[in-house]
Amino acid sequence: MVDYPEPNNRINLPSINSAVVIPALNPGHNLINLVNELLNYGIPQIIVVNDGSESTYNSVFQALEQIKNCTVLTHKVNCGKGRALKTAFLYFIDHYPNLDGVVTADADGQHAAEDICNIAEKLSIYKNSIILGVRNFQEDNVPERSYIGNTVTSRVFWFLYGYYLSDTQTGLRGIPTSELSWITELKGERYDYEINMLIYSRFRNIPLHLVPIKTLYIDNNSGSHYKAIRDSFRIFRCLVYGILKQMLAAIFCGILDLFVFFVLYSTVFAGFQALARIFACAAIARLLSAACKYIISRSTFIAGIGKLKYTLFRYYILLLVMTVFSCGLIYLASLFSHINIVIIKLIVDFILGFISYHIHLRWISNKKYSSGPLASKSENNGFNSSV
Repeated sequence: MVDYPEPNNRINLPSINSAVVIPALNPGHNLINLVNELLNYGIPQIIVVNDGSESTYNSVFQALEQIKNCTVLTHKVNCGKGRALKTAFLYFIDHYPNLDGVVTADADGQHAAEDICNIAEKLSIYKNSIILGVRNFQEDNVPERSYIGNTVTSRVFWFLYGYYLSDTQTGLRGIPTSELSWITELKGERYDYEINMLIYSRFRNIPLHLVPIKTLYIDNNSGSHYKAIRDSFRIFRCLVYGILKQMLAAIFCGILDLFVFFVLYSTVFAGFQALARIFACAAIARLLSAACKYIISRSTFIAGIGKLKYTLFRYYILLLVMTVFSCGLIYLASLFSHINIVIIKLIVDFILGFISYHIHLRWISNKKYSSGPLASKSENNGFNSSV
C-alpha cells in the first residue's frame, strides 16, 4: 500500500471560499496528490464523485475518503460527467450553501492545482459571474482532435449565441452558489451538460469571465473519457437545439405579425395610400408581435437579463429601427415587382429577423459592463486578484 502525504502547511488564503468538485472515472493515484495539494492551498472542501469506476480503482477512493474535508460520492454505475456534476452540485447546495460556489475540475491531470485555486479566488471576487479556465490551443502539445473540436464549437457558439469563447469545452469552471439551482435542472448527462451550461448562461446573460490556465495533456490526453464521435454529436445537438428553441418563438411571433398585417392591409387600411397603408399595418403588426416575443424571450429564455426598464428601452429602439427598415424595403419592393405584398414582407422580415437576432444578443442581452479575460496568476504567489 502506498503512503500519500496528508495536507500540511495549509496556506489558508482568505480569498478562497469555494468547494472543488471533481467527477472521476477510473482515476489514477495522482488524484490523491491533487486533493492534498488543493487542501494545502486552503480549499475548504473537496467533493469527488466516483462515477461508476471499476473495482480495481477502489483503493484510490478509499484513500480519498480518509482525507479530512474530502467527501466521496458514489454512482454504482457510470452515469456520465453531467450527472456526476449534478450529484455533486445537489450535495453542495444541501451541505455548503454558505460557500461562494464550486470550482469544477477534471480528474485526468489536465488542471494544475494552482489554476484551480486561481479560479476559486476569482469566484470569490466575481460572485455573480461564471469563471472559465481557458487553455491555449495554439501550443504544440495540444492533440489535433482537441484543437479541431474546440475550434469548431467555439466558432459555432459565437455564430449562434453572439459570444466568442476560446475554450468551450473546458472542465475548469467557477460557478457561484446563486446559479447552481437552475444549473442542476439543465438537460444533459455527459459532456453535453457542460455546453448546455454555457448556452443557458448566455440566455440568462450571466457574465462569463475567462482566465488563462496551463494547457496540460498527459500522454496525448489518453486518460480522457471523451468519445470523439458520440460526445461531439451530443454537443452539436445541444448547440442547434438551443437556437431552435429561440427560433420557435420567432416563428410563432412572425406568423402573428404576418396575420395581423394581412388582416389590417386587406380590411381596415384598404383605402389608404400605398406608403401610409404599409407603414400603418406593419407598425401595428410589429408592435403586437414584438410585445409577444419579448414576453416569451424574457420569461422563457433570457430570464434575468437585467432590469426591465433597461432592456425594454433598448428592445423598442431596435424594434423602431427594424420596423422603419422593414416598411421601407417592403414599399420599395412593391414598386418594382408584382409579388404579393405578404410574400414580400415575409422575405424582408426573414432577412431583418436574422440581423435583429444578432443585434439582440450583442446589445440588448448585454449588461452595461462586458465580460472578458481576467489577469492570470502572479509569478510570486500563484494568485492575482486584479483584473
